[in-house]
Amino acid sequence: MSGVDTVRLRALLAERKRSARDVSRSAGLGETALKDILQGRSRSPSINTLSLIAAELDVPLSEFASVDEGLAPARSRQIAPAYLPVRHRVAAGLWLSVEEYAQDFPEPPQAVVPDSRYAEWPQWLEVVDGDSMNLVVPAGRYVHVVDALEMGYAPRSGDIVVVERRRMGGHMRERTLKEVQIGGQGVELWPRSSDPKYQTPLALADADETTEVQIVGKVIGVYWSMG
Repeated sequence: MSGVDTVRLRALLAERKRSARDVSRSAGLGETALKDILQGRSRSPSINTLSLIAAELDVPLSEFASVDEGLAPARSRQIAPAYLPVRHRVAAGLWLSVEEYAQDFPEPPQAVVPDSRYAEWPQWLEVVDGDSMNLVVPAGRYVHVVDALEMGYAPRSGDIVVVERRRMGGHMRERTLKEVQIGGQGVELWPRSSDPKYQTPLALADADETTEVQIVGKVIGVYWSMG
């Protein structure tokens, strides 16, 4: 990465009437990620971080940053060609605070492009941590995810989905992979694991006054880490 035009970045924020904190959080980064870039505290932000910011502002990365030849261009909605960033860690049973939850992830394990069948909606990669779905997606793999909320996803039996549970008004979050099964009890979200800890379903109806449960992504591909 050879440079970030902070003046242009500030102008883009003003044009869209958004704060640096809002963009950082919506992009799945730490709350101060963009502010640190603007104020010069983050002098060498990763291409993944800048890709997420560009996608959130709906501009190509070249709009505010120059990229060294050979690096992958940013993913940006409605802009192609593009490579998908790693946006989340999906790990059943691991509750994270908002600060821990929003991490700056490494570069994708390989160049994965958006699926044209879902070109209208945001897509990204998530790294799998844990054994709740190890019979289908072992730990260490990367899943290709489409935004279930923006696409208006309707659950179908057999689909693999990303489920997010939130506690304490969203201050504690957990992301987990599950397989959709629809039966007499409605939509159930099942682990597919060899671990005895993960043998019971999570129901969307489990949401209550203290915990929200929501399908946030549909998995459309799985990739091996390239180390």
